[in-house]
Amino acid sequence: MVRTTLTWTERFGVHDMGDWAIYVPPTGLVEPDTHIDNPKRTARLRRLIAKVGLDERLDVVSPRRATVDELTAVHSPEHVERMRAVSEEVGWGDAGGGFTPMNAESYDLALLSAGSVITCVERVLRGEAERAYAIGRRSGHHASRDTGYGFCIFNNVAAAARVAQRAGAERVAIVDIDAHHGNGTEAIFYDDPSVLTISLHEDRMFPIETGAADARGADGSNLNVNLAPGTGDAGYLYAVEHLVVPMLNAWKPDFLLVVAGVDASMYDPLSTLALTANGFAQVAERLIAVATEHCGGRVVFEQEGGYSPVYAPFCWLALLETLAEAPRSEDPFAPFLAGAGFTELAPHQRALVDDLVDQVL
Repeated sequence: MVRTTLTWTERFGVHDMGDWAIYVPPTGLVEPDTHIDNPKRTARLRRLIAKVGLDERLDVVSPRRATVDELTAVHSPEHVERMRAVSEEVGWGDAGGGFTPMNAESYDLALLSAGSVITCVERVLRGEAERAYAIGRRSGHHASRDTGYGFCIFNNVAAAARVAQRAGAERVAIVDIDAHHGNGTEAIFYDDPSVLTISLHEDRMFPIETGAADARGADGSNLNVNLAPGTGDAGYLYAVEHLVVPMLNAWKPDFLLVVAGVDASMYDPLSTLALTANGFAQVAERLIAVATEHCGGRVVFEQEGGYSPVYAPFCWLALLETLAEAPRSEDPFAPFLAGAGFTELAPHQRALVDDLVDQVL
């Protein structure tokens, strides 16, 4: 049985930003509801893990907090201090205001979220686990050196990549399967050829000003894969197999980090990519195979976006079961998704990826 670490603290299942409407403040005609980035999904995932008996195959450990030194390896000291101060006052973690609300718990939870990924990286590097899955609350891939953005305060995966490098990993690869462009991660490493950053995301979704295919980074160390709405499992897997995996094989990383957002799922309110839990499992299989070939099996999945309160937990579970080589649990939504048109590879989806292949490989 493959040794797999899962990081978890009960605080990840309770952090709530209060009354919102999706992510809009409830003012004027907007009635109060729940912020879309709420703890229900994370708490449901943890209960689902227990219900299917997956705990028996995992080493469940409590994460430590990231240190200021670890954060300033990828963020400015001014940003780290500003996030601490803003959290004490209750305010915004981004320069524009409106996308990254913070309350009195947010700064400490952000330290734990970054520390969750770092804890996983450390355990894998020390040989205490072959693979690991980091749960966290708050996400990170939109946070850049000087500001938070898009629900994100600190860039968890970027800080973890630097920890891996300090411990001896020379060629770290980050594959971001969140539906939204990992703009913060790209910006942090754009001029650093020692870190390969790959982001698969919905074309012209969020952020709309970044994520272009011609943004290639230092020595071609950045790859953006822009996918059409309705891409589905087949189209997504075509992009992974014909573009992402060949890119990874050519680059030969010695440590792999996966930004495991599942907001590309069929039932997610913030994207229209239409993947299923089984599709995410197949993506995980391809990425784990790369880690096995090039990284000595060393791979860490970091949980990020996913906003369907009922379906996101099943998609994350599929990733985790694949990582732990556990029997796959039933997807209760599969019968409703079977046979839909988005499960097949469409000609325009193939052409989009083939065009990128011609440009990149």
